[in-house]
Amino acid sequence: MLDAVSTGLHPSAVVSQLASKYGISERALWSDWERRRGWVPFVLGLGKFAGFAEEVGQKLDAVQRAAWSLYLKASNDSARVGALRTVLETLGLHSELVQMKEVAERLEKLEETVKRQNRARRFG
Repeated sequence: MLDAVSTGLHPSAVVSQLASKYGISERALWSDWERRRGWVPFVLGLGKFAGFAEEVGQKLDAVQRAAWSLYLKASNDSARVGALRTVLETLGLHSELVQMKEVAERLEKLEETVKRQNRARRFG
């Protein structure tokens, strides 16, 4: 609904189309639209997170490559230990990032499941 309204369509036209397309009452759609202040930031945040996660992942990879290079070229143990710590920290951050991506993917799958269930109810 947000996508359609953001293209310039009037909300009432969008509500009508979505209600008939997904077999949802117009009242339910209007209720969701009225509560959009609660869900729009979350939805927009998911989209922004995908780009952010990719950028952070690239930066972590670059830091890790530089740390490995430093480790291989270092002339003393302290520098090598520092480089290994940096590698371990980037691995930990990368792991957290992957887990966050998995949560976002699960949310998308849940959304698709709900859409399929709504279609099945409409045709079933």
